[in-house]
Amino acid sequence: MATVQQPVDNWVTGSDSYQTTLGTIAVGQNLAEKTPLGQITASGKLVAWDPAATDGSEVAAYITAYAVDARAAEQQAQVIKSGTFNPEQVVWPAGTTAAQKLAAFVGTPISLQLPV
Repeated sequence: MATVQQPVDNWVTGSDSYQTTLGTIAVGQNLAEKTPLGQITASGKLVAWDPAATDGSEVAAYITAYAVDARAAEQQAQVIKSGTFNPEQVVWPAGTTAAQKLAAFVGTPISLQLPV
């Protein structure tokens, strides 16, 4: 099991607890650290968040804690499930609008806040 180190680069921007959980990254994904993730309803597997999707992955629910290469096979990985983070460091999908970023984690224990 991988060890997740607490970042020291203004990634954590609030006093909320920073917590991770084990998730299954779906095959075909090559994800950078700090990528928002959605969960496919039918399988429970995690993929890069896609606000235009209709399979469950349109809801941002987690963030990758580190880079995950699942191109050849699905991978078990620690993913961030709660905390307050710097939105400027999130690896947003190309074309993500400001409104989509603001709404991405609404209703989850993940919050976005610029450093103060």
